[in-house]
Amino acid sequence: MKILSINVSEPKKVMFNGKELITSIYKNPIEGSVEIKELGIQGDRQADMKVHGGYDKAVYGYSFKHYKHWSDKLGRDFTEFGLVGENLTIDDLDEKEICIGDQLKISNCLLEVTQPRIPCYKLGIKMNDRGFPKLFTQSGLLGMYMKVIDAGNITRNDEIEIVKKQENSLSVFEISNLIFNDLNNKDQMNKALDITALTEEIKERFRERLMKLGDFSSL
Repeated sequence: MKILSINVSEPKKVMFNGKELITSIYKNPIEGSVEIKELGIQGDRQADMKVHGGYDKAVYGYSFKHYKHWSDKLGRDFTEFGLVGENLTIDDLDEKEICIGDQLKISNCLLEVTQPRIPCYKLGIKMNDRGFPKLFTQSGLLGMYMKVIDAGNITRNDEIEIVKKQENSLSVFEISNLIFNDLNNKDQMNKALDITALTEEIKERFRERLMKLGDFSSL
């Protein structure tokens, strides 16, 4: 895997349905060496820290190969980097091959995969398509959030090396499928709860659902 683009943004105001919103989803590519710290990439700030950013979701990576999928699906030509608000546009990131807890080396940085992207309505605004967030979640092509284990500097075209594969984990795709599609799979949800690297945000979703299904083993 290789970084095709590093994208950042400051929060900006946009108008939607006659209302003013603050969002950081409009990421722009930057050149040169960029510092990654515990809370993310230099020059990138989140508008709503309740759903984006923080230690467990410091960096968001997405595959450039998915751009073609969305171009075909929506009948538009998507080529500009930062399409879905990702920090790292990666040439070929496969959610079915990357697992929660896998560690990725980029230059002198070490990142750990923590969860798939959970989109909000602002993604629909970015894509100029109200129905896009639903299409996005159903596709499983969600990309991945990562926490920073070792801070450092990265540049465009840096290679990404998987230096640790997490044993007894689930792939990013499997977790997203549990969240949005395979809603009654108690065995897989319980397995997910044992994955140390999975964010508490996602674990809490599974605990609540398990209780509604009559499984109280996670309490």
